[in-house]
Amino acid sequence: MLISMTGFGRAECQKDDYTYQAEVRSVNNRFIEINTRLPKAYMELEQPLKKLIKSYCSRGSINLTISIGNSNENTGEWDVKPNLPLATQYVTALNQIRDTLKLEGEIDLKSIAGIRDIIKIEPLAVDPAKHELIINIATEALTSLQKMREEEGDNLQKDLAQRIDTIENYAAEIESRHPEVIKEYQARLKEKIKNLNEGLDPDETRLAQEVALFADRCDVTEEITRLKSHLNQFRNFFNANEPIGRKLEFITQEINREINTTGSKSSDITISNKVIEIKSELEKIREQVQNIE
Repeated sequence: MLISMTGFGRAECQKDDYTYQAEVRSVNNRFIEINTRLPKAYMELEQPLKKLIKSYCSRGSINLTISIGNSNENTGEWDVKPNLPLATQYVTALNQIRDTLKLEGEIDLKSIAGIRDIIKIEPLAVDPAKHELIINIATEALTSLQKMREEEGDNLQKDLAQRIDTIENYAAEIESRHPEVIKEYQARLKEKIKNLNEGLDPDETRLAQEVALFADRCDVTEEITRLKSHLNQFRNFFNANEPIGRKLEFITQEINREINTTGSKSSDITISNKVIEIKSELEKIREQVQNIE
């Protein structure tokens, strides 16, 4: 089945006073591009998380965000502590300055609160057991993402199948129209020669040669045969169990090549109109295929 590269997944869990959330988004990309946003304390999980994402997604631009919050509405990423040894040294030094220079005033909190490095802000110490929790919620979010990508892929497959059927019908009409084009050309050529010869019938042998040359120039049998083969290949990929987005892009290019050749060989207005209709369907197919993994 086809899998879309567009999707969204989210998972959340509660542990102690903290809420852990994982959100993952994906859009189309020719290759695979992974971006992660993690709390500072969990940066060492970046590579394991990227490996986990690759086990679910083969193509696409994927963005994973892990966030942590607690009941106090902060992010839970930082541990704010006083630097007591440094503060003690500052107070001692300030008292010595005051006593030595016989200055007035008391040393209070305001005196030292603005001093650099008195307050230490460090990444929150993480319990190693929480690593497994992060991996688990990321897995849940990716499972949700994959489900959405599969549902979207199923809708794309139905749309593509319908358009392939439409192209095949147009191709059948072109194939059935081709003998009629030759007959009409023969009749027009015979009438034109008769008019030029003042009503005399043309040389049937010469007429047959001209019609044969015309039939050879506008023959699209090979193109229609290859076109049908490409359409069948396109359908067969619907049952593949591997990423086939690039293969579908290639087949789409080949279909377009056969249609262009068919259009250039034919001077019949009916066939030309069918070629235009096929190109219109093919353009829509090309847009859809770009979003398939």
